[in-house]
Amino acid sequence: MFAKPKQIIIDKDAFIGININKLCNFAQNHLMLVCDTLLYECATASKQEPRDMLERYKRFIKSGAYYCSCSITFIQSEGKNCLPYPWFLPDLKATEQIRTGEACLDDMLGLPKTKGAFHSRCKVAKAIFLDLSTKLKSRIDLENPDVGKKIKELTSDRLERYRILFESIDKHNLHQMCVHSFPPDWIKNEQKFCLSSGWMSWQLIRLTDAIAQDYYYLRQLGGGPGDERAEHDYQDMEYVLLLSRAECLLTRDEKLVKPLAKAAFPDKDVFSSLGEVPKDYVCHWS
Repeated sequence: MFAKPKQIIIDKDAFIGININKLCNFAQNHLMLVCDTLLYECATASKQEPRDMLERYKRFIKSGAYYCSCSITFIQSEGKNCLPYPWFLPDLKATEQIRTGEACLDDMLGLPKTKGAFHSRCKVAKAIFLDLSTKLKSRIDLENPDVGKKIKELTSDRLERYRILFESIDKHNLHQMCVHSFPPDWIKNEQKFCLSSGWMSWQLIRLTDAIAQDYYYLRQLGGGPGDERAEHDYQDMEYVLLLSRAECLLTRDEKLVKPLAKAAFPDKDVFSSLGEVPKDYVCHWS
């Protein structure tokens, strides 16, 4: 009987910051996951050549890494089945299609497609981060200005600030918030949907709430983020959401990903390099 393999998520900063040959070698005996968000970020890269990024992405998967989907797929599955999404994240069919070339990732380089994806994600990020934090600030300023003063006194250390925010969020039952946050046709039975923190839907709302409250903190200090920052943070949140199922997140993003991941999932591993990954992450495939 084999031990359950430990899943490793890799974000864009680690993906471009670690030598591709080392990544490919590592993927041969580790369960490395490259998610749909990373694919999107490769196709829309501004500092790197998107075509080169997609080639790097394909090479990594062909060397042994596995593709996995984004939050919409997992949330819709939970809503349809009224069960928490299982622990295993890889999409084996999509992975095989990328490895054989049946799935043409170069199609993502088409301007209309990437523009459409970008505007769609900007719209979502604006709604859940910018608009929500603006409404929160307006309501608190009007109804309870003392709370706003206390928010201003939160630590400037982002990791500690997120720990404080999650401590507050985790005191509440998020079931109703989850039910009202997703389209009704996604949820087969509202009474059986998202009943605990074991659901990815619950974790998505938990992460969204923490970032929105952090945006509110920044607004109180006069430094409200803009659309581009919100869209980027939305991508980063997706990587952290996958950590609710995986054992490790490989990231070099010190601004949001690392502090958010460590605060949200203190029992999980967050590393910056391949050398930090312990030997018990090695998979014996045969």
